[in-house]
Amino acid sequence: MARMMSVAIAAGAVLILSTTTASAQSLTYGAGAGVTLPMGDFKDAAKTGWHALGFIGYAMPSGLGLRGEGFYGQNTFKATSSVKGKLSGGLGSVSYAFGHSVGIKPYVIGSAGVFNVKATGPGGSASETKFAFGGGAGLKLPVGTDGNLFLESRYLTAQTSGGSTSFIPITVGFSFGK
Repeated sequence: MARMMSVAIAAGAVLILSTTTASAQSLTYGAGAGVTLPMGDFKDAAKTGWHALGFIGYAMPSGLGLRGEGFYGQNTFKATSSVKGKLSGGLGSVSYAFGHSVGIKPYVIGSAGVFNVKATGPGGSASETKFAFGGGAGLKLPVGTDGNLFLESRYLTAQTSGGSTSFIPITVGFSFGK
């Protein structure tokens, strides 16, 4: 897992350092938390859970944005509350913000990366690290001179053995940068 996070951080650093027109772009970073709604096969086994995420990236004047994200979440299983489902991973995301107004900015986001899906309980644990992808939309509300309150929702899925682990994280957070 530490190796995955190192790769995600390194990829984000390469994106940041390879930029040639830094004056026309804005470094962005932020963090958020919220609820995780299980979907599909995962919904059959798990209850609504929680998650937290952090990101760093670049926003361009055109509305295009790139960001590297770290994600961690946890859900309790329906059969017994002593079994937890843990979701952790790194994502690379591309976003596009609509409009250049001073008020609320809607945006769309697409993500791909790697997730570790782990079930832990009194009898031990089992985990898989798999490719994950998804997309969604969000809203940014400017706060102060360089801050934004954001609300975002995505559909994410990791193709695990015998099915998939799909979920919708609904995130509220704060970011800096345009």
